[in-house]
Formats: sequence, C-alpha cells, structure tokens
Amino acid sequence: MSKYDIVITLFTIVYGLMLTDLFFSFHRLTRYRKNVKWHWLPLLAAWYLFLIILKNWWDLSSFQSSTDWINIYFFIAYGHLLFLIFLLVSTALPDVIEKNGIDLREYYFKNHRYFWGLMSSVVILSLIINYFKLYPQLNKLDIISVLGVNIIFILMLLILTISKRYWVHVVILIILVVGVLFEIIGK
Repeated sequence: MSKYDIVITLFTIVYGLMLTDLFFSFHRLTRYRKNVKWHWLPLLAAWYLFLIILKNWWDLSSFQSSTDWINIYFFIAYGHLLFLIFLLVSTALPDVIEKNGIDLREYYFKNHRYFWGLMSSVVILSLIINYFKLYPQLNKLDIISVLGVNIIFILMLLILTISKRYWVHVVILIILVVGVLFEIIGK
C-alpha cells in the first residue's frame, strides 16, 4: 500500500463521516420540521461547508504522487486540518431538536463565534501547510498574491467571528459561497 493509498483512505473515511454528520443533521431538521423555525443563513453556511468538503475531496486527486506525502509532518498537519473541519461541520447545524423546537437564526448567532473561529483556524492552518508545501515552487510575486488573497479571506472570517450584525453575515457569507462556486467552476 502506497503512502497515497494510506492518505486517501483516511481522508475518505473522515470526509465521509463529515458528510454523514451534515446529512443526519439536515435530516433531523426536516424530520422535525414542525418544531423548527427555519432560517436560510445557517442552511447556507451548511451548504457552503458541503461544497468545501466535496471540492477538497475532489482535490485529493492532485496529490497522487508519493512525493507529496514523503514527509510525515505534512500528513500530521493534514490530520489536524481534518480534525478542525470535522468540528466545524459538527457545528453547522443543530445536533438536537428539543420538544419546544429550535430557531435556526438564533442557533446560528449563538454559535457563530465558534463556527467562524473554527473556519478561521482551518484557513490559517491550510495556509501554513500550503506555504511550506508550495514555497519552494513559488516565486515572490506568487507568494505575495496568494498571501494577500488569503489575508482578505481570513479578515472576512474574523469579521464573521466577531460581528453579530445580521447584514454583515448575509453579505460575507454570500461572497464566500459565490467564491467557492467560482473556484469549483474554474476546475
């Protein structure tokens, strides 16, 4: 079994668990829909994660050579990244629907700091991993442009972490979803 086979097996299992958690959480909401005060914002955030998981899973095919996994440090770093993404997905939608119901907008804003804080951590760790992995192949201009885009991305996530303003969450989340859709379309 090659290093890539080991990596892809672990990633497939964890990504599968993430999707399962997301699917069960959504199923719970629809099953007990009479007790749910629906709101589109947390559903959009969950769909955003769904798209990211599928995109990341698809992107694994670009790491097929064993030289990509020659260093155990990258494997361990990616393992930590998977852990953070799993926590993030587990927070996207409620785990339990109480008998007195749940208000999805209230749930979203009760958990937005944890959710977007985790997302910020995911992006920062991903940026660090990619910096060390790709640094030898990039010129200074590429590094500056990639870093600049990611700093803007991280700032938007930090704003979502801090702000409780509804309109801020609407605007930034729509920008994030459109961004990931363009990234997917460009593949």
